Amino acid sequence: MCDPADSSQLKEWLFPPEDLELCRSRANRVARKYLDAQRDEQETEDAINNNTKYGNVPVECFARHFIANKITFQSEDDGPLQTSDGRTFLTPDEESLLVSFYASKLPSLIGPMAQLPRLRREPKVPATAAMLLRRFYLSNSVMIHDPKTVMVSAAFLASKVEDAMTDVRYLEEGTNLMNAPVPLSEIIPAEIHLLSGVNFALLCFHPYKAVLAITEDLRTYLKSERGRTLVQFSDGSDRLIVGQDLKPMHDAAQAIVNDVVVSDIPMLYTPGQIGLAALMVANDQQEGKEGVPQIDIIGYLSQRFETANINKMSFLLNEICGKLQELKEGKYGCGNYNLDMQVLKGIHKKLKKVRLWGAKDKKKKRKKEEGEDGPETKKARTS
Repeated sequence: MCDPADSSQLKEWLFPPEDLELCRSRANRVARKYLDAQRDEQETEDAINNNTKYGNVPVECFARHFIANKITFQSEDDGPLQTSDGRTFLTPDEESLLVSFYASKLPSLIGPMAQLPRLRREPKVPATAAMLLRRFYLSNSVMIHDPKTVMVSAAFLASKVEDAMTDVRYLEEGTNLMNAPVPLSEIIPAEIHLLSGVNFALLCFHPYKAVLAITEDLRTYLKSERGRTLVQFSDGSDRLIVGQDLKPMHDAAQAIVNDVVVSDIPMLYTPGQIGLAALMVANDQQEGKEGVPQIDIIGYLSQRFETANINKMSFLLNEICGKLQELKEGKYGCGNYNLDMQVLKGIHKKLKKVRLWGAKDKKKKRKKEEGEDGPETKKARTS
């Protein structure tokens, strides 16, 4: 197993918040230029459809080296904001909202709460799928790649990465249960694009293990002479910590992490930092509850890691805690809360007018209608 400190996640897939936005802006810009070039070259709908059908669509992967090329990327021409016939392209914020929506649907497709029992897996599987999905759309656009199909392919790929393999046919069945069908014939090609778009960086680390490991260490350390000074019960008792005392804090922290993994937070901080912050927020949530101890977590860190810069660590953890508390407001791309479905419908409607994918399906439907009734009959119906 790769050491997290040596992983591509820490070396290539952590960003300052402003760089996340710049990545998405460039992905949007590259897509707009590509779609506009299709028009400039006067490619027919058949040509565009063949590109989509045979996978000849651009797959970008610039995000992992964004910081090294940041100045070059920022000096690029912005490109058109509309198609030649006046249809407006999606903005980066609109694309980000769609990606957040589909990331939030992953736990319903695969994971402990999956609608299809055969797709129930450990929480790390949808977490990995969401991370792969978000990494992909840092370099690519929903106008080029169907986010629903990429979401399903991310679930399939994550099941293999996390050694929890599932039959791809179950995923097809799962999308039918969610009333968002994705056929098997589209999942595999999208998986190939996904692999390329994340540059085959598949190993993902999540805060779940950090929460569990820190809780177990707390359970042991707080029984020591020094550790007992860090524990306070609401009733003022001075008893030793027992096995179940930390369960409420642990469970609350895991629930916070469930929101974290579908958001942008894992691309801003390390799993260990997020796990510690989740425990701090969860600990605050237990305040005043009967029989549940309050833990001085900063004091615990200062005792356990005496050589660490506790002031710096405390400042960072408080920053993360603030962001974790805002997830329930739908901030930082957490699609589990406050998604305006009317806004999403408007974005989907706008997307249909400018997207590269899906055009061939409409053409096939039109041909089928003309084949059944003939073009003259169809014309007569509309007159």
